[in-house]
Amino acid sequence: MGDGKNLKELIDAKGTNVRQLAKASGLKASTLYSIIQKDTNIRFDYALRIANELGVDVNEVCSASPFSGELKEDEIYMTVKDHTGLLDKSRVKDYLLYSMYPLMMLYGKNAMPDVDNLLTSFYQLDDEARNEIVDTIKVKLQYHRDQNRAEEIKNIKKW
Repeated sequence: MGDGKNLKELIDAKGTNVRQLAKASGLKASTLYSIIQKDTNIRFDYALRIANELGVDVNEVCSASPFSGELKEDEIYMTVKDHTGLLDKSRVKDYLLYSMYPLMMLYGKNAMPDVDNLLTSFYQLDDEARNEIVDTIKVKLQYHRDQNRAEEIKNIKKW
């Protein structure tokens, strides 16, 4: 069994529909309809967006979540598309293993849909707005840095 039937149940339980979810998550309605009708598994990057919009844990949306213990290593990389040739399988694996995974373990996997939403929004901004966001974060870090968290993050390999 795939994730499609479960997705339909979540959509109904949240009182929304496929078209509204597609618009809010930035996914195509046809993609969501296909997942539901064919009862296929949901790509993890899509599941993060869906979970964020529905306000649920990503494990409720995606049976092959890296947090469920059921995902095979090769499945992580099949959704990563690199048209520049800069990313290869080992770089993606190193990034996930040494950077993202330790951060998730420190601060909670449930924040990942929010992180995905922030990154998606960030990359929709033009260059000037993105630079303003980065500058704002730098200023905030000067006055609101949590020293304990800063030390924990410094101890993460490859950072």
